[in-house]
Amino acid sequence: MKLIDLVLKEYIAIVEHFEKTETVTNNRIIIDKIIFKNLLEKYGYLKFSEKIKIYKALNFIIHDKKTYTLTVWNNGKNIRKVALNYYTYQQVKKLYETEI
Repeated sequence: MKLIDLVLKEYIAIVEHFEKTETVTNNRIIIDKIIFKNLLEKYGYLKFSEKIKIYKALNFIIHDKKTYTLTVWNNGKNIRKVALNYYTYQQVKKLYETEI
């Protein structure tokens, strides 16, 4: 199995998990950064920092410039959360599942 297969399967599984419980707004699923970190650390085929670099490079997450989180407005204050890119998920899933 190729590393890209693992990364794509993990990303698809994460988004599919959260699309059942969270609202998709502006092509984003907003989740807690601790939960996200725990999910990425669950399978140790790469370190968290290496996975974050991949997620940022492949546009799997929408983030501020120097971090993997995004500032979002929640209950009257700004907090840092992870924003999963739902549009990227749809495109990746379609490509991953297409047989040619």
